Amino acid sequence: MTLAWSHDFLGFKMAALMDQVLLEGEFMLFPKKKGIYKLTLTRRGLYYSPVSNSNTVYEEKCILISDIVGCRCLEKGGNVTLQGAILPSSPSLPTSNSTDSNPKTKDAKVYLQKEPEHLTFPSNYFLRAPDSDTHGFVVYAYPFKKKLFSSKTSRSRLVVAFEMAHSSVDLLEEKKKETLKWQKVISLLARDPHIAKEALDTSSSVQTPQGKLLVLINPHSGPGKAYTIFKSEIVPMLYEANIPYTAVITDHAGHASELMKEICLSDWYGVVIVSGDGLIFETINGIMQRDDWASSINVPIGCLPGGSGNALCCSINYAAGEPLDPMVLHSTFILAKHRVVPMDLVIVQIPNRSIFSFLSVTWGIMADIDYESERYRNLGEARFTLGAIKRIVSLRTYRGRISFLPVAEYTPNEMMKPKKVLTKVRRFSLRSRSNSKNTLDNGDSESSPRLSTKRSFNTEISENGLADGNQPCGEVGLVGTRKTEDGSGDMTPNAQRVDSDNMIILSETQELRVEKETYSGKKSDFSPVPTPLLPPLNQDVPENWVQLEGGFVLIAAVYQTHLGSDMLAAPEAHLCDGHINLMMVREGISRNALLNLFLSFGQGGHVHSPYVESVKVLAFRLEPETKTGNIMIDGERFEPCSLQAQILPGLARVMAIK
Repeated sequence: MTLAWSHDFLGFKMAALMDQVLLEGEFMLFPKKKGIYKLTLTRRGLYYSPVSNSNTVYEEKCILISDIVGCRCLEKGGNVTLQGAILPSSPSLPTSNSTDSNPKTKDAKVYLQKEPEHLTFPSNYFLRAPDSDTHGFVVYAYPFKKKLFSSKTSRSRLVVAFEMAHSSVDLLEEKKKETLKWQKVISLLARDPHIAKEALDTSSSVQTPQGKLLVLINPHSGPGKAYTIFKSEIVPMLYEANIPYTAVITDHAGHASELMKEICLSDWYGVVIVSGDGLIFETINGIMQRDDWASSINVPIGCLPGGSGNALCCSINYAAGEPLDPMVLHSTFILAKHRVVPMDLVIVQIPNRSIFSFLSVTWGIMADIDYESERYRNLGEARFTLGAIKRIVSLRTYRGRISFLPVAEYTPNEMMKPKKVLTKVRRFSLRSRSNSKNTLDNGDSESSPRLSTKRSFNTEISENGLADGNQPCGEVGLVGTRKTEDGSGDMTPNAQRVDSDNMIILSETQELRVEKETYSGKKSDFSPVPTPLLPPLNQDVPENWVQLEGGFVLIAAVYQTHLGSDMLAAPEAHLCDGHINLMMVREGISRNALLNLFLSFGQGGHVHSPYVESVKVLAFRLEPETKTGNIMIDGERFEPCSLQAQILPGLARVMAIK
């Protein structure tokens, strides 16, 4: 009873906070200027209704704070030149043999100080004041609206402007001051509805939500429309949200990786990719090649769709509960409203190098479709459908061995029967010992990664058949937060958690004994990425790994929900859940069954197919028997070879909404 009352009281207190009146005033709707409207601003929304002396009752309208991306003061008419800058394609960056004592800083400044292009929009796109004596503000929002002839909803642009009523404030300076106050408070609430009241009461002018964004655009990605999409669809919302940026148009393969290795990342709030998944792959691997990778990887990465697959954009939209269509609109909305969220990476070791992956490793028919459909990239995502049909008709199987370290005890499909079991739940935590301000644990000065293993047993059983204890059995790492400059909590690299659905739920099981096995590694600048779960590639895997050998139609290791807008590959995945979703389809499946399997990918129905074997793992090794076929890592092709991979929980940061 006490607990229930506490929850009710907390909910009541939160509701009261959201409905607390912050500002009230009288304005006219601009540009109509017909009648006076009463405006009331709360943390929930901006309410407005006509002021009437009669008994007529008017409906009060509301613009939800959760839908608002920005608010700007009315400016004098004319075309609008946006505050962002676009740098043209660059010549090759100078090499590290430069005679300058600090070539990295010099290269970055020389390149990023090129003469930029500024975009100008016609005055009718953004509301403009007729003269300098008109004072008011414009609210830019994107509420959900039902699509025509469809039950689905999508966000649509809503622009509402208010002008100070003549009777409200007489002096122009007072009008200007009052307008700025409204614009500031609405802007701050749009960024964070729970911002402290003290921050809303300050008299300082509105600051930009963060530093400048570095936007990387690949004009040749997918159908080749990334630059057009950026100028026509993304830039306007960046203006509305008052987000400054500098955009760079990449002009050769590896350009993004070169920039990430060379530039001073502390000069930028974050890096935004307008392209497909390939440019994200370049960006992350460029950062991870820096000496200061452990701190640089904390720079948040945003992504906007401009390629064929756009899998990470789909996964971020899906996690935020935003529709995937139209993707550019909803992805840009997320960018404008984002929080910095941790994201898992996976280190993939092949014989001659290490690769850092954010999306997937595929082998078999899925990799063949991805690579062989490149010739149809001008078709956009339709290329994958065409490639799938061709590959199913000419079905191939590949022989090899897959070994993996499962999160819980591995049980093959045919053996999933109620019984007494000993299940082992493993976790891996990646802690930091960098002296960087971006990390927590800086008490250990050793530079080499270490492996520690702890084991504990828990035999208490809850009503749902899961083991209860002080912490969830599927935990990965420790929960911790640090305070950022704006007071918001930012999860640290050791703040990852696996949901309880990582446990095997056995509804008819009467007895369950759980062993928790914890591995941990420490990361630090100027040292290799710790991989305590992986043995050398030329040695056998440990005895506690599962090994499967034979013919396979596909093997896919996936750590995001989507591999495309119509491929919900891992419905239960999260941006930061601390494990890899390993999916296998063995030889013997008919073409008709395989076609039905691919058709079910759109809604994630393939996970229930008897032909699909799925297991959550911390690490795996793939050993193809032949050199034929393709291996795709985040959509990039690699020659078939032995490889192994391990999860790096919450190592990266992305701009997303939880």
